[in-house]
Amino acid sequence: MIEAFDCSYMSKVNNKQFQKELIDYTKETKCCTKDNCKHPKIQSDLKINKTFKVIDDSINNCLKSYLGTDEFEFTKKNVWSYYAPKDSELQNVVHNHIFKKEKGLQLSGIMYITPTDLGTDFTDFKLKPEINKWYLWHSGLYHHPEEGITPKDRIVLAFAVVINQCI
Repeated sequence: MIEAFDCSYMSKVNNKQFQKELIDYTKETKCCTKDNCKHPKIQSDLKINKTFKVIDDSINNCLKSYLGTDEFEFTKKNVWSYYAPKDSELQNVVHNHIFKKEKGLQLSGIMYITPTDLGTDFTDFKLKPEINKWYLWHSGLYHHPEEGITPKDRIVLAFAVVINQCI
C-alpha cells in the first residue's frame, strides 16, 4: 500500500539554509493564479524540482528503488512544496493525485523536511512522519493532512507522476 524509502540525497542537504530556501521558493511561486485555488495557502508551483536539482535526483532515485530499474520515462511529473508556519492549523482536505486522462503507472510521494508529529491520514492508515524519507503510494489513494496545529514550521515535499512504461 505505502512504501518508505530513506533518502541520502536529502539527508546531506537538509539543514536550516536549505529549509529557508524551500520556504522562500514556496512563498514566491504560488501554486495557482486563480482566486478560487483549493490548495493549501502556502503551496508552491508544480516544478520545484527544476530549481532544486537535489529534489529531482531524490525522486528519481526513489522511483528507481521502487521500480527496480532506472529505465523509465515520465509522461507527467508534478513536484511541489507545502509550508505551514508555526502555530498554523493544517488544512484538512481529502484528495488524491490521480490524472484522469493519463495512462500509465501513477504514483505519489511525500517527504517531511522538518520534524513533525502531524502526518498524513489515509482511509485506514495513518502515516507517522520521519524526515528525509519518501513515502510512496498509488496516486488514486485518498488522503489528507492530519488535523492539528503545527507547533513548529512544517515543510513537506510532494510529487505525483505518471510513468508511461519502463524502457
